[in-house]
Amino acid sequence: MATLTTRALLLGVVSLFEPANGYQLRRELLSWGVEDWAHIKPGSIYSMLSTFAKQGFIDRHDLTEGDRTVAVYTMADAGRAELDRLLREAVVTVNAMNPSSFRVAISLSPLLRRAEMLDALRERERRASVRSAELLEKIAAVARGLAPPHVAHTLELELRLLETERAWASEYAETIAAGGLVFAGESDPAWAPPADDAGWQMVGESQRYRELIEREKR
Repeated sequence: MATLTTRALLLGVVSLFEPANGYQLRRELLSWGVEDWAHIKPGSIYSMLSTFAKQGFIDRHDLTEGDRTVAVYTMADAGRAELDRLLREAVVTVNAMNPSSFRVAISLSPLLRRAEMLDALRERERRASVRSAELLEKIAAVARGLAPPHVAHTLELELRLLETERAWASEYAETIAAGGLVFAGESDPAWAPPADDAGWQMVGESQRYRELIEREKR
């Protein structure tokens, strides 16, 4: 998976569940099956968290729980800005025919604000229109004998896929413009995971960590 979407995936899960320890974040990502569709090795999650902490994108808090110390992570302002940038770039540029990367871009898009997501989709639609026009010119050139005729069929396939993508982006943008779905800064969504879901249980654990972090600041 491209670096862009891998970074967005890990920063996104920290943003969703902060404060959380590395084991919780790893457990959550593995429950999404990332080792299969994102090709992220479970052991690399810890090293990526360490790298992000060094880069200032996330903050590491060494909290004492009983007789052990737990490394807990929260988002830093720089990390939030980087995640916004990565998600918007992904929504605009990631190849929709790459299901792994596009899945990250769209699944984490609720972390963007509505206007940001709408702008990104419209930019994607605009770029698709430009590319469609370029393909039509190339198909016309083939028809004039400037390339082997078989080439036209590959160009037509790309054009049809692109037109399908452009139509999808347009319809999705219309849904968002009409007030559909929920994005960052808006009310909580009506959907919630079941009580026995490990990610939902992490909400309570995060609250405990939040209290410990506040206590250490005093």
